[in-house]
Amino acid sequence: MIFTDAFERSIDEKNRLQIPAPYRNALDPDRQGAALFVVPGERDNTLSLYPEKYFEEKVASMGTDEVAGSDALDFEQMFFSVASRVEMDKQGRLVLPERQLAMTDLGKDIYVTGAHYRLDVWKKDDYEAFLREIASRRGKLTYFLRSPGRGGATDRAAEAGT
Repeated sequence: MIFTDAFERSIDEKNRLQIPAPYRNALDPDRQGAALFVVPGERDNTLSLYPEKYFEEKVASMGTDEVAGSDALDFEQMFFSVASRVEMDKQGRLVLPERQLAMTDLGKDIYVTGAHYRLDVWKKDDYEAFLREIASRRGKLTYFLRSPGRGGATDRAAEAGT
């Protein structure tokens, strides 16, 4: 499952966010789980939504328990204490936890954007500013489309002996 595209939405007075239909339709409860995990995003003032089973697999592969020092402990205590499991209602809405909203400056007008394996929630003005800023670097960033990544087309061709 790959999440793409971006959709304007609003967060209502009950902190509900309607997940866009293309994303809801892509989520298969049998394969991805019945819920999403909401965590603070990697960018300031964003939230990230991970399908339940992907989140569990990602957490299982972290290996923070094998890292010496306090950074891994700090990360675990911060990250898991602000992660919340949420389920969508029949209209495809979920309630964004008050704690996560308090950590951001999302406001009510937002974008829900596909980000490969997760959804990101952005303040509308911040997302539009990001698109304007990133436009000047688009050519450089398309390198990732051409570069052979782990499990990419180049790796599969090498494995096949071509």
